Amino acid sequence: MVERQRSCTRTTTGRSASSCARPKIGPMTPARHKRARCGADTGEVETRLASFCAGALMLGLLASCGGLQPEDPVQALREGGAAMAKLKTVSSNLKFTKGAVSFRGFALVSARAAVRLPSDSDTTYTVRQQDVQIALEVIIAGGHIYLHLPFSGYNELTGKDAADIPDLAKLFDATNGLPAIIPAGRSPKYLTAEQVQGVDSHKVEATFSASQIHSMLPQLNSSGDVDAVIWIGGSDHLIRKAVLSGPFGDNGTTSSVEVDLSGFNGSVIITSPPALTSRVVSDFQAA
Repeated sequence: MVERQRSCTRTTTGRSASSCARPKIGPMTPARHKRARCGADTGEVETRLASFCAGALMLGLLASCGGLQPEDPVQALREGGAAMAKLKTVSSNLKFTKGAVSFRGFALVSARAAVRLPSDSDTTYTVRQQDVQIALEVIIAGGHIYLHLPFSGYNELTGKDAADIPDLAKLFDATNGLPAIIPAGRSPKYLTAEQVQGVDSHKVEATFSASQIHSMLPQLNSSGDVDAVIWIGGSDHLIRKAVLSGPFGDNGTTSSVEVDLSGFNGSVIITSPPALTSRVVSDFQAA
């Protein structure tokens, strides 16, 4: 026992006196929790979540900026005219939303047409006479015009009677129709980008003269310039919609017509009526 005490009091190299002291045993303290390799503490989770949300927000902003970009209105109208000139078939719907445009005592309300270019069409016109609204079908095929009145068969029209019938195929004529007139619009202005029939489209405004409108559809006799708002597909440049407003109503009153186009180069079959009456209609009042 004495020898042990002596050895502890001796000075040795690299050892202190305290090294021989018995370690004190105190209360046990829990060791600091070690993070699992595959886990994360609360702070790390919050940091990752914040980074994810910031990334998602940035992607959303980029997506919103990645839509149809504005285009020079002159270029948009030019491309629209060129695309329409290549059509073989098209379907159109016309609706007069303001004013009245009349022929032979009938006020045009709307029209629905299937067109096979250059000159064939099958159109159903909704017209109104006083308080009566009726549907007239007009087939133009092979250079002949046939009218189908309610409660009667198909009758061929000739002369002035045939000339009075609106021919919607003329809207797409390469020389005088939309392909030629649209690029010639004055004071073109780019409005915005909108979806029409599920297609991102350029919305462009332009002004056209009375003679330009008359060349597209002779029944529209305007006493002044006509304003047009046109929706042109961003990818295929086809015109999806147009709204014309101007003094082309009866007696020069302000009128508006909306034209919706669809079914581009789709299947369209137009044939002459299989059975005709021997009478040639000379007066629409027969309805």
